[in-house]
Amino acid sequence: MATETKRTFCRFCHAGCAIDVDIDVEANAVLNVRGVLEDPVYEGYTCVKGRHLGHQHEHPGRLRQSLKKVGDSHQPIGTDTAFDEIAEKVAGILAKHGPRSVASYCGTAAYQNATGLPIAMAFHSSIGSPSFYTSSSIDQPGKAIAPLRHGAWGAGVHGLETADVACIVGCNTIVSSFGYPGGLPGFNPLMRLKRLKEKGLFLIVVDPRYTEVAHYADIYLPIKAGEDPTMLSAFLREILEHDMYDHDFVAQYVNGLDDLRIAVDPFTLDYASQRTGVDKGLIAEAARRFAGGKRGALTTGTGPDMAPHSSLTEHLVLAINTLCGRYNRAGETIRNPGGLLTPPAPLRAQVVPPRPEALTKGPKSRIRDIYNQRGQAATSTLAEEILLEGEGQIRALFTLGGNPVVAWPDQRTTVEALSALDIHVLMDVHMSPTAKLAHYVIASTLSLERPDVPTTIDRWFDEPYQHYTPAVLEMRGDIRQEWQVYVEVASRLGVTIKMPGGDITPGMKVTADDVLDLIYANTKLPLAELRKHVGGTVFPEYVTTVLPADEGHTARFEMVPDGIAEELREVISEATSAAVIKGFDPDVHTFRMSTRRLKSVFNSSGREVEKLRAREGMNFAHMNPEDLVELGITDGAMVEVSSPRGSIRTIAKAADDVRRGTVSMAHAWGGLPDTPSDLATFGSTTGALIDLQSGYDEITGIPVMSAIPVAVRAAS
Repeated sequence: MATETKRTFCRFCHAGCAIDVDIDVEANAVLNVRGVLEDPVYEGYTCVKGRHLGHQHEHPGRLRQSLKKVGDSHQPIGTDTAFDEIAEKVAGILAKHGPRSVASYCGTAAYQNATGLPIAMAFHSSIGSPSFYTSSSIDQPGKAIAPLRHGAWGAGVHGLETADVACIVGCNTIVSSFGYPGGLPGFNPLMRLKRLKEKGLFLIVVDPRYTEVAHYADIYLPIKAGEDPTMLSAFLREILEHDMYDHDFVAQYVNGLDDLRIAVDPFTLDYASQRTGVDKGLIAEAARRFAGGKRGALTTGTGPDMAPHSSLTEHLVLAINTLCGRYNRAGETIRNPGGLLTPPAPLRAQVVPPRPEALTKGPKSRIRDIYNQRGQAATSTLAEEILLEGEGQIRALFTLGGNPVVAWPDQRTTVEALSALDIHVLMDVHMSPTAKLAHYVIASTLSLERPDVPTTIDRWFDEPYQHYTPAVLEMRGDIRQEWQVYVEVASRLGVTIKMPGGDITPGMKVTADDVLDLIYANTKLPLAELRKHVGGTVFPEYVTTVLPADEGHTARFEMVPDGIAEELREVISEATSAAVIKGFDPDVHTFRMSTRRLKSVFNSSGREVEKLRAREGMNFAHMNPEDLVELGITDGAMVEVSSPRGSIRTIAKAADDVRRGTVSMAHAWGGLPDTPSDLATFGSTTGALIDLQSGYDEITGIPVMSAIPVAVRAAS
């Protein structure tokens, strides 16, 4: 057997770990995956998911040909023939109903693909459709909204590598790769955290679960799920009351300090302790220790951003970092200048001014008056945009890198909507629950079958690091890369796709590397230079120094922009975060369902690989053992978890790391509703517990997807 080792990087999740892949050349198959010890960022680190890339690529259920739904079943169809039929149907819909009727949804896997998402976005621009949706609007949309109201700092927040104190709220980076900005990056995270602790990092962790990151905390605050705005407001009040903020920075760059004092004054330590379930002395100590440090940022993760008042939470995070002056100053060295695959731009020690007018500019959804943000519509409105008749109704949908049936909020509405489409084109690698409803399933490549660069994490590296990889496996079967779906359909429609590096015109033949060049034409590091290097490489010539502010620059942060004081008063009036949910009964819904990540799967990716799925078992309802005893439920018993919106069945699992009153579950499991399945293997869909129409964020539209009020009882 002829073997060859090829260097590449993993794209199972966002972390992009450098790997060596042993290939059986004759079989065009993966034999082994291991980390690259000499890689300057990852140092040999991989996770269990990445080490199973071969099983993902060679899964026996892997689609190697495209499918068309005929009646109640899917039949094989040549991919080029499918493109012909899809283009014909889309052309008819565009002619009759206009551009808005054609939508795309790019899921989490699209963000591990340097070509798919940018081409999809450019396609929508070319046909004039604002109906472009991604998973980022049901993940952490508040992170993009908060700077528009508060302002941002041109040179960024302190990175963890130079911090003496850090506070991590609702983020478990040892399992989940997200740690940007200012948090623990997902690159060999455990070893990095241990080194930082050895250097003296003081770590504060706020989470309803004693997570893997919390094991390394100097202060751990076991907060009630959903009470993050209360905790952060109490932090602000404590810092202000004890005069622990950066006076010089605030005097020079901040508006609204007195208004902030008034807004957070009701959030006393006694009140915060009652709301959050955390000892008031611990809250005070955490706030003072964070403010007392010289460097280090407060960061959040998916949990708080899926919980009630998520945009407010992110604003409070920025307010704390600003109050403590946790920003890089003129003359300081910045090792990663905002990502090497972004256009050149100076880093200046100045405020990027707030732009609140951007919150209400551009297209607006017909649902709940939610405006597009960053060129994207709110995914929480997409199902209803499909179902709501009239002008602007979405009738065609392309789905790339996503599994809406198990990932979107409110599963029953999602399934009803997907079933109502005139045409749904799904790019997928296996027959997922969503594929079972799609009209066309285009058999797609997996990561090792395409050239790529890591883009989502480009800004997260703490070094000027980048990695180009060619494809390490040949495409086998009648499969296509995701970008090809849009290019082929656009060609048949006579539509030109405009990219930074030039146009893709109808009939034009382009390769994946051509597309990469067209997308990343104006980057700091030219792709032609990056391609000269094998494996991940640090480019020290891009290390930069923060420049002084532009002459005459006077922009300032807004601590209490319009809407913040009013929302803080709403929080005070609610008594519990669950009060935002229609139908909430405090005597019935006594638990909070909190989201979590799992080590062996990434959302719905990996569940099809038996060896990975078996490591997790399923998406158990992890609960404190004392709660199970009180409910008369044994460990491993089937339970019914019910919210005001719906109910699911799952299996209870005793977990000492979960605080009482919390049900900790992973999302994106399960299958189609009311379809018999092996519950113990495939689990249930937490999206069935989510209500689209109450408790949603009025700016981003995201409904309450974590800290959901639920009741738990034994199920027969």
